Amino acid sequence: MDPGWFVLCLALLLECALVGLLILPIRGLLNEWVVSLLSNQGVKYAGFAILLLDAYYFAGTMDALSNPLVHVGIVASPIDDVILSCEVGLEKFRNERNAYITGFSLFMFLVLRRLTSSRGLVDIQSQLFHARETNKQSSRVPVGKPVEESGKPKRY
Repeated sequence: MDPGWFVLCLALLLECALVGLLILPIRGLLNEWVVSLLSNQGVKYAGFAILLLDAYYFAGTMDALSNPLVHVGIVASPIDDVILSCEVGLEKFRNERNAYITGFSLFMFLVLRRLTSSRGLVDIQSQLFHARETNKQSSRVPVGKPVEESGKPKRY
């Protein structure tokens, strides 16, 4: 396996894990840790380097997405008379797999950037949490009808 593809697979797994941690319905140290990790300058530069490598590899494998699943025989080939050898079919399968890996990695990078941006999901969740807390403290609405001293409800 090419070392570039290995790095891209590991980056995709890491991106999926970080997005999974960010969208969990828990708040607190875990979300803050992930956001602080991703706001580190070294991590940002490494992420953009992976993004550039990803885009380069994706451009090289984009032709595999023009006719997916043809080499396997699931979808009819545009040229039905052509029979592919096993080696050619294997190469087409690898190109298609690599195109999906790079495409999903690019997508997960964008999702991760959106979740950790200043107007991202984590910021919206914290604003919603603080708004809920202030609303609970400021508005203590009595439940039910007001009662007179005699114990009967007031008439208006």
